[in-house]
Amino acid sequence: MTRALFVNSGMAGHRTFARLMKQVVDLIPGLAAEHLDLSGDLTPLDRVVRRVFSFPFAPKTGPLANLDLRRWREEVNVGLLAARRIAQAERRGGFDLLHFYTQPAAYASISRMKRVPAIVCLDCTPHLASLETESQLSRSSYYANVLHDGRVFRAAAAIVATSAWAANDLAASYPDCASKVTMLPIPIDLASFPAEWADERAARARLAGYRPRVLFIGSDFPRKGGPDLLDAWREGGLAGVAELELVTDWPLAAEALPPGVTLTRGVAAYSDRWRELWRRADVYVMPTRHEAFGIVYQEAAASGIPAIGSDISAVPEIILDGATGCLVRPRDRAGLARALRALIDSAELRSRMGLAAREHVSRQAALPVYAAGLNSIIESVMHK
Repeated sequence: MTRALFVNSGMAGHRTFARLMKQVVDLIPGLAAEHLDLSGDLTPLDRVVRRVFSFPFAPKTGPLANLDLRRWREEVNVGLLAARRIAQAERRGGFDLLHFYTQPAAYASISRMKRVPAIVCLDCTPHLASLETESQLSRSSYYANVLHDGRVFRAAAAIVATSAWAANDLAASYPDCASKVTMLPIPIDLASFPAEWADERAARARLAGYRPRVLFIGSDFPRKGGPDLLDAWREGGLAGVAELELVTDWPLAAEALPPGVTLTRGVAAYSDRWRELWRRADVYVMPTRHEAFGIVYQEAAASGIPAIGSDISAVPEIILDGATGCLVRPRDRAGLARALRALIDSAELRSRMGLAAREHVSRQAALPVYAAGLNSIIESVMHK
């Protein structure tokens, strides 16, 4: 029996990954796993330390963003918190294997990784993250992250990248680590999205006067392209032919939204309410401006509906343009309106793309597929 410790930052979409990994490890024979969620059970001291490490000395946006190395400082804090939690877990019993998601969780455990084999999973490199900044000066501030990530990757026994986009950049940035890299898309629990939903959608589409439901889910409304979506909705005159449901806790005034748009707040992922939103949806849209992976596009595919996303980062690996959904350039409101109109106007196109999307995500990222891939990596690491 291999005793493994899975360390997850627990922030934002990482919570979903942590939940899915608990299901994955149950499918791997001979693996006894313990899971650490670094965002849970924070003590008052933990919260104070986090505030100190993340205190902004430079602007958060603009050409001078991150000149205070805020991103690196925040990630160092994640690593230090992880090291403390790992030490506590080790006092209850040792581990044969460590698994970190993502690499900052390993920042303060490099010496430990030389004693205990470790798998490091990432969805983005610091070089790729730096490309989202507005100036060369700001991009140069990520060099501390580049160096620290390199130490982690060199200490790792194996590296898992969630996309070819991340894997290729890691190999280019750290060529001495390229042989360690395996690509495994983030897993998806297809059982949470019954295939029968497709039949329900087909029946709804045959109703006279039916208005397709377009769904947006995104916490950071501006970064996820929410303002661009609202502009495209208005400019495309879509209120008369469809309904748009925004699921976000971002401070929006419901009364200021355009016709045909409703606002839903307080929805927890994988709750009954969340599943019902996916069940009722006919199209998913998130014209994100910045994204590392985009688990929500996988969830749309698992739901059996086409998705409209941005042609950036790893998104084209999830949405196959013209086959499982549509890709548009960030901030391209006219292109976004055209994509929405095409899917709203054709139930046949929605059905065909939705079925293809579910088939694609099933092949690439179903829980048994991910478990088999991870098990292969674990066996390779443990038998070195």
